[in-house]
Amino acid sequence: MSAINPLGTSTQSTTQGSSLGGLTQNNFLQLLVAQMQNQDPLNPMSSDQFLQEMASFTEVVDLGQLQQLTQSLVNNEVASQGLQLLGRTVTAVDPSSGQSVSGTVSALTMQNGQPMLTIGSAQLPVSSVVTVQ
Repeated sequence: MSAINPLGTSTQSTTQGSSLGGLTQNNFLQLLVAQMQNQDPLNPMSSDQFLQEMASFTEVVDLGQLQQLTQSLVNNEVASQGLQLLGRTVTAVDPSSGQSVSGTVSALTMQNGQPMLTIGSAQLPVSSVVTVQ
């Protein structure tokens, strides 16, 4: 019997809007245009300040995209681990009930972007596997 060391990462996906507190790139551009239209003509926003705000927002958007790509890579790695478990006898802990489930892995499916193993009649995430026989 060998233990599996799952990655144990969250598979919660984030969208560009939610990672920015609901602010999308379109919202940001609308706010920036409104700011420029309503600025004091005697004390206008400097081009340096404008470029700094654009660069900051672009950086946040890029980080959100990087996070999504990284999560996709993690999901692919976990799915690959799950494929290696097909036909093997495993023990997993059901995250919803905390109960131990043992049996032969008969299928690997994707549900909401998360790889799930079919063990008997149970559908469990690959990351819930604790032992492999």
